[in-house]
Amino acid sequence: MVMDSIWLGGLGRKMEGEAIRCAHRERAYAMKKHHATRLHYDLRLEWNGVLLSWALPEGPSCHAGELRRAIEMRDHRSEYLLFEGLHTTGPIMLWDRGTWEPHPESDDIERGLREGVLEFTLRGEKLKGDWTLTRMNSARNASRTIWTLCKQDDSFVDGRADKGILEEQANSVSTGRTMEEIVRDWTNPKDSHYRQAKFFE
Repeated sequence: MVMDSIWLGGLGRKMEGEAIRCAHRERAYAMKKHHATRLHYDLRLEWNGVLLSWALPEGPSCHAGELRRAIEMRDHRSEYLLFEGLHTTGPIMLWDRGTWEPHPESDDIERGLREGVLEFTLRGEKLKGDWTLTRMNSARNASRTIWTLCKQDDSFVDGRADKGILEEQANSVSTGRTMEEIVRDWTNPKDSHYRQAKFFE
């Protein structure tokens, strides 16, 4: 499993990486590809010591103005940001990674989450540019809070009508593996030491 040194390198490099990101108001970001009950994507945004988390049943779209449903999930521990492997709920791929930065109008992240609008910039290896998370008016008896994720109109918009980024760049950003290869490698005896590590509660 490949880990990016800005988050998981030696203590000195980690502290240096944190200082650089804080100076630029940037925080770590990841998009996971997770085959649980059904295939979906998980957006992770580092904030206040945890990973804010949303599940995207259809994944992100790079078409400007196209809304994708984003189901609010419980916060995750930050050390799980770059995890890739086999979880009890199914295989997880690190599909994208990088940093995110709130727009000036969303700089008060706690207020943005409370009021239901969070505008930010992604600097991932696959997803880039400006995005908006907007909370929808969910039914009173809804078990989960529903948001939408939308790509803003900028230079990173994909205006093509054919295959999108989810198909064109389907493999892991850290290892280049497919979901099938992740499962194969995780269950291979030579990789058993990975399974012994406690990545999840």
